Amino acid sequence: MTTLHLPPALTEGSRVALVTPARFASPALIDAASDLLTSWGLDPVVPTQTTLRDHQFGGTDAQRAEALNAAFRNPDISAVWALRGGYGCTRLLPLLDGAVLKANPTWITGFSDITALHGWASGLGVASLHAPVASTVPTTDPADVEAFRQVWRTGQPAAHQGARRVVGGNLSVLFAMLGTPSMPPLKGRWLLLEDLDEYLYHLDRMLVALGQAGVFDEVEGVLVGSFTDLKDNTKAFGQAVDNPFGRTVRDMVEEHVVARGCAVEWEVPSGHGPRNAPWVLG
Repeated sequence: MTTLHLPPALTEGSRVALVTPARFASPALIDAASDLLTSWGLDPVVPTQTTLRDHQFGGTDAQRAEALNAAFRNPDISAVWALRGGYGCTRLLPLLDGAVLKANPTWITGFSDITALHGWASGLGVASLHAPVASTVPTTDPADVEAFRQVWRTGQPAAHQGARRVVGGNLSVLFAMLGTPSMPPLKGRWLLLEDLDEYLYHLDRMLVALGQAGVFDEVEGVLVGSFTDLKDNTKAFGQAVDNPFGRTVRDMVEEHVVARGCAVEWEVPSGHGPRNAPWVLG
């Protein structure tokens, strides 16, 4: 298994770049995140690109990628913290400078769509941090926010992770990365899975694909996080009668993961709900 390079721990006055690799951020969110970092004794850095908007994105692909690359190049930047998730990170992957991140490991921090950046970093052998994005801090359990801060402060995984090497994050993003160079390495790792606002049959389709791709045969086990605000089929889509999918998330994981002999840890407190405990990925 490849050696994992952990970025250095953050100390008083460490600089954290606030970035928008997916959706744009409002001025109010940028200000709130800056104030929060300052209250934590850290120095917020707001790249020019973070204030930009290109439809739903926080600037063009090139602009968003350059904000990340510039932070990776700057030895004074200890972490990049995504202000929001949403969609857009996979578009940036061909534009990111892996050599710079390897030479200057920096804590990529966030979850949801940020899963794409985590997978890319994991493939380079650089640890990253699955933790709240800035916009979700107010709705996240304060104990999980404090645990996230402790990972930054110590540069080490939280106690609940133990010695496990973990990759993954959002199921929809991992599904989109199957077969690409940025799919994280799986052998010897535990795969964290969580998702939001999906149809039940979409989840089944994605788990089937991961299974047929051999993912659950290769990993040590699966960490099942929260699956929130799920939807089912209804008459609104032209059906004469309701046609519910008929399987819960647990049913699907039992069928597609457990049945393959893959270990599963249930009810992991990470995802889009109020619990979002941090995991060092890689």
